[in-house]
Amino acid sequence: MKQETWKDIPGYERCYQASDQGRIRSLTRRITQIGRWGTPFTRIIKGRVLRPGQYTKTGHVSVVLFNGSNGSPVHQLVARTFLGPQPPNTDVRHLNGNPKDNRAENLAYGSRTDNILDVFRQGKAWRKLTTEQAQEIKQRLSAGEKGRVLANEFAVSESIVSAIKIGRIHKCTI
Repeated sequence: MKQETWKDIPGYERCYQASDQGRIRSLTRRITQIGRWGTPFTRIIKGRVLRPGQYTKTGHVSVVLFNGSNGSPVHQLVARTFLGPQPPNTDVRHLNGNPKDNRAENLAYGSRTDNILDVFRQGKAWRKLTTEQAQEIKQRLSAGEKGRVLANEFAVSESIVSAIKIGRIHKCTI
């Protein structure tokens, strides 16, 4: 098995590192804090490999880098570390289609079109609903059916049904 390589994440040097195997770790570091009576004190934060949590329903995972911050997608951190800065108007693509496989060799920058074409090459659907299903939903909403009922029937969220209704997605429907 190949030796895991760790590198500082740009923008988080000396605090966090990404590995070429798609893992993120914090580094042991010394921080100064202000105590209860206004006196500064130093403490050591021990480094560890971070456990990612689910970032999206599609399977992407994220880690929280600093206490109180939002989660950062692991694939973006690994790509920034091993592929360099992300070019404008590009996505980070998972070449094998598995959003939990964040190994550097599985990631690449590409256009949104490249990302969508990857999904089709892997034999998957880009969206849950076909255009025909979206048209049916729109027709049935016009006939007075409830969005909640249609969402359950088509196994999508009510917000997807609402987005179809107002034309935010599947715009070419009726």
